[in-house]
Amino acid sequence: MTDSKAGLPTAEELTEALTAAGRAHHEYEQTVLHGVRHEEWAAFYAAYVLGRLGDFVMPSVLTGLLSEAPLTEDWAESAAAHVLMEIRKAR
Repeated sequence: MTDSKAGLPTAEELTEALTAAGRAHHEYEQTVLHGVRHEEWAAFYAAYVLGRLGDFVMPSVLTGLLSEAPLTEDWAESAAAHVLMEIRKAR
C-alpha cells in the first residue's frame, strides 16, 4: 500500500521491488552479459523499481541513493529504508 500522503511506496513495497530487481538483474548479468559484472547496476535497479512502483522519484536520484545504500545482510530492506529516509528529508 502506497503512502499516498507522501506519494511514496511503503518500505515493504520498496523492499519487495528491490528484491525482484535483484533477481532480474542477476538473470540479466548471467544471460545477457554472460557472467560479466554490470557496472551500471544501480540504474538497472532504479528503472526496474520505478517501472514496478511508478515514478515516485527521478530515476537519477534513485540511482544515486541505491548506489550509496549501506551493504548489509538484507540489502533490499536496508536500501529501502535508506531511500525512503533520504527522499523524505529532501521534501
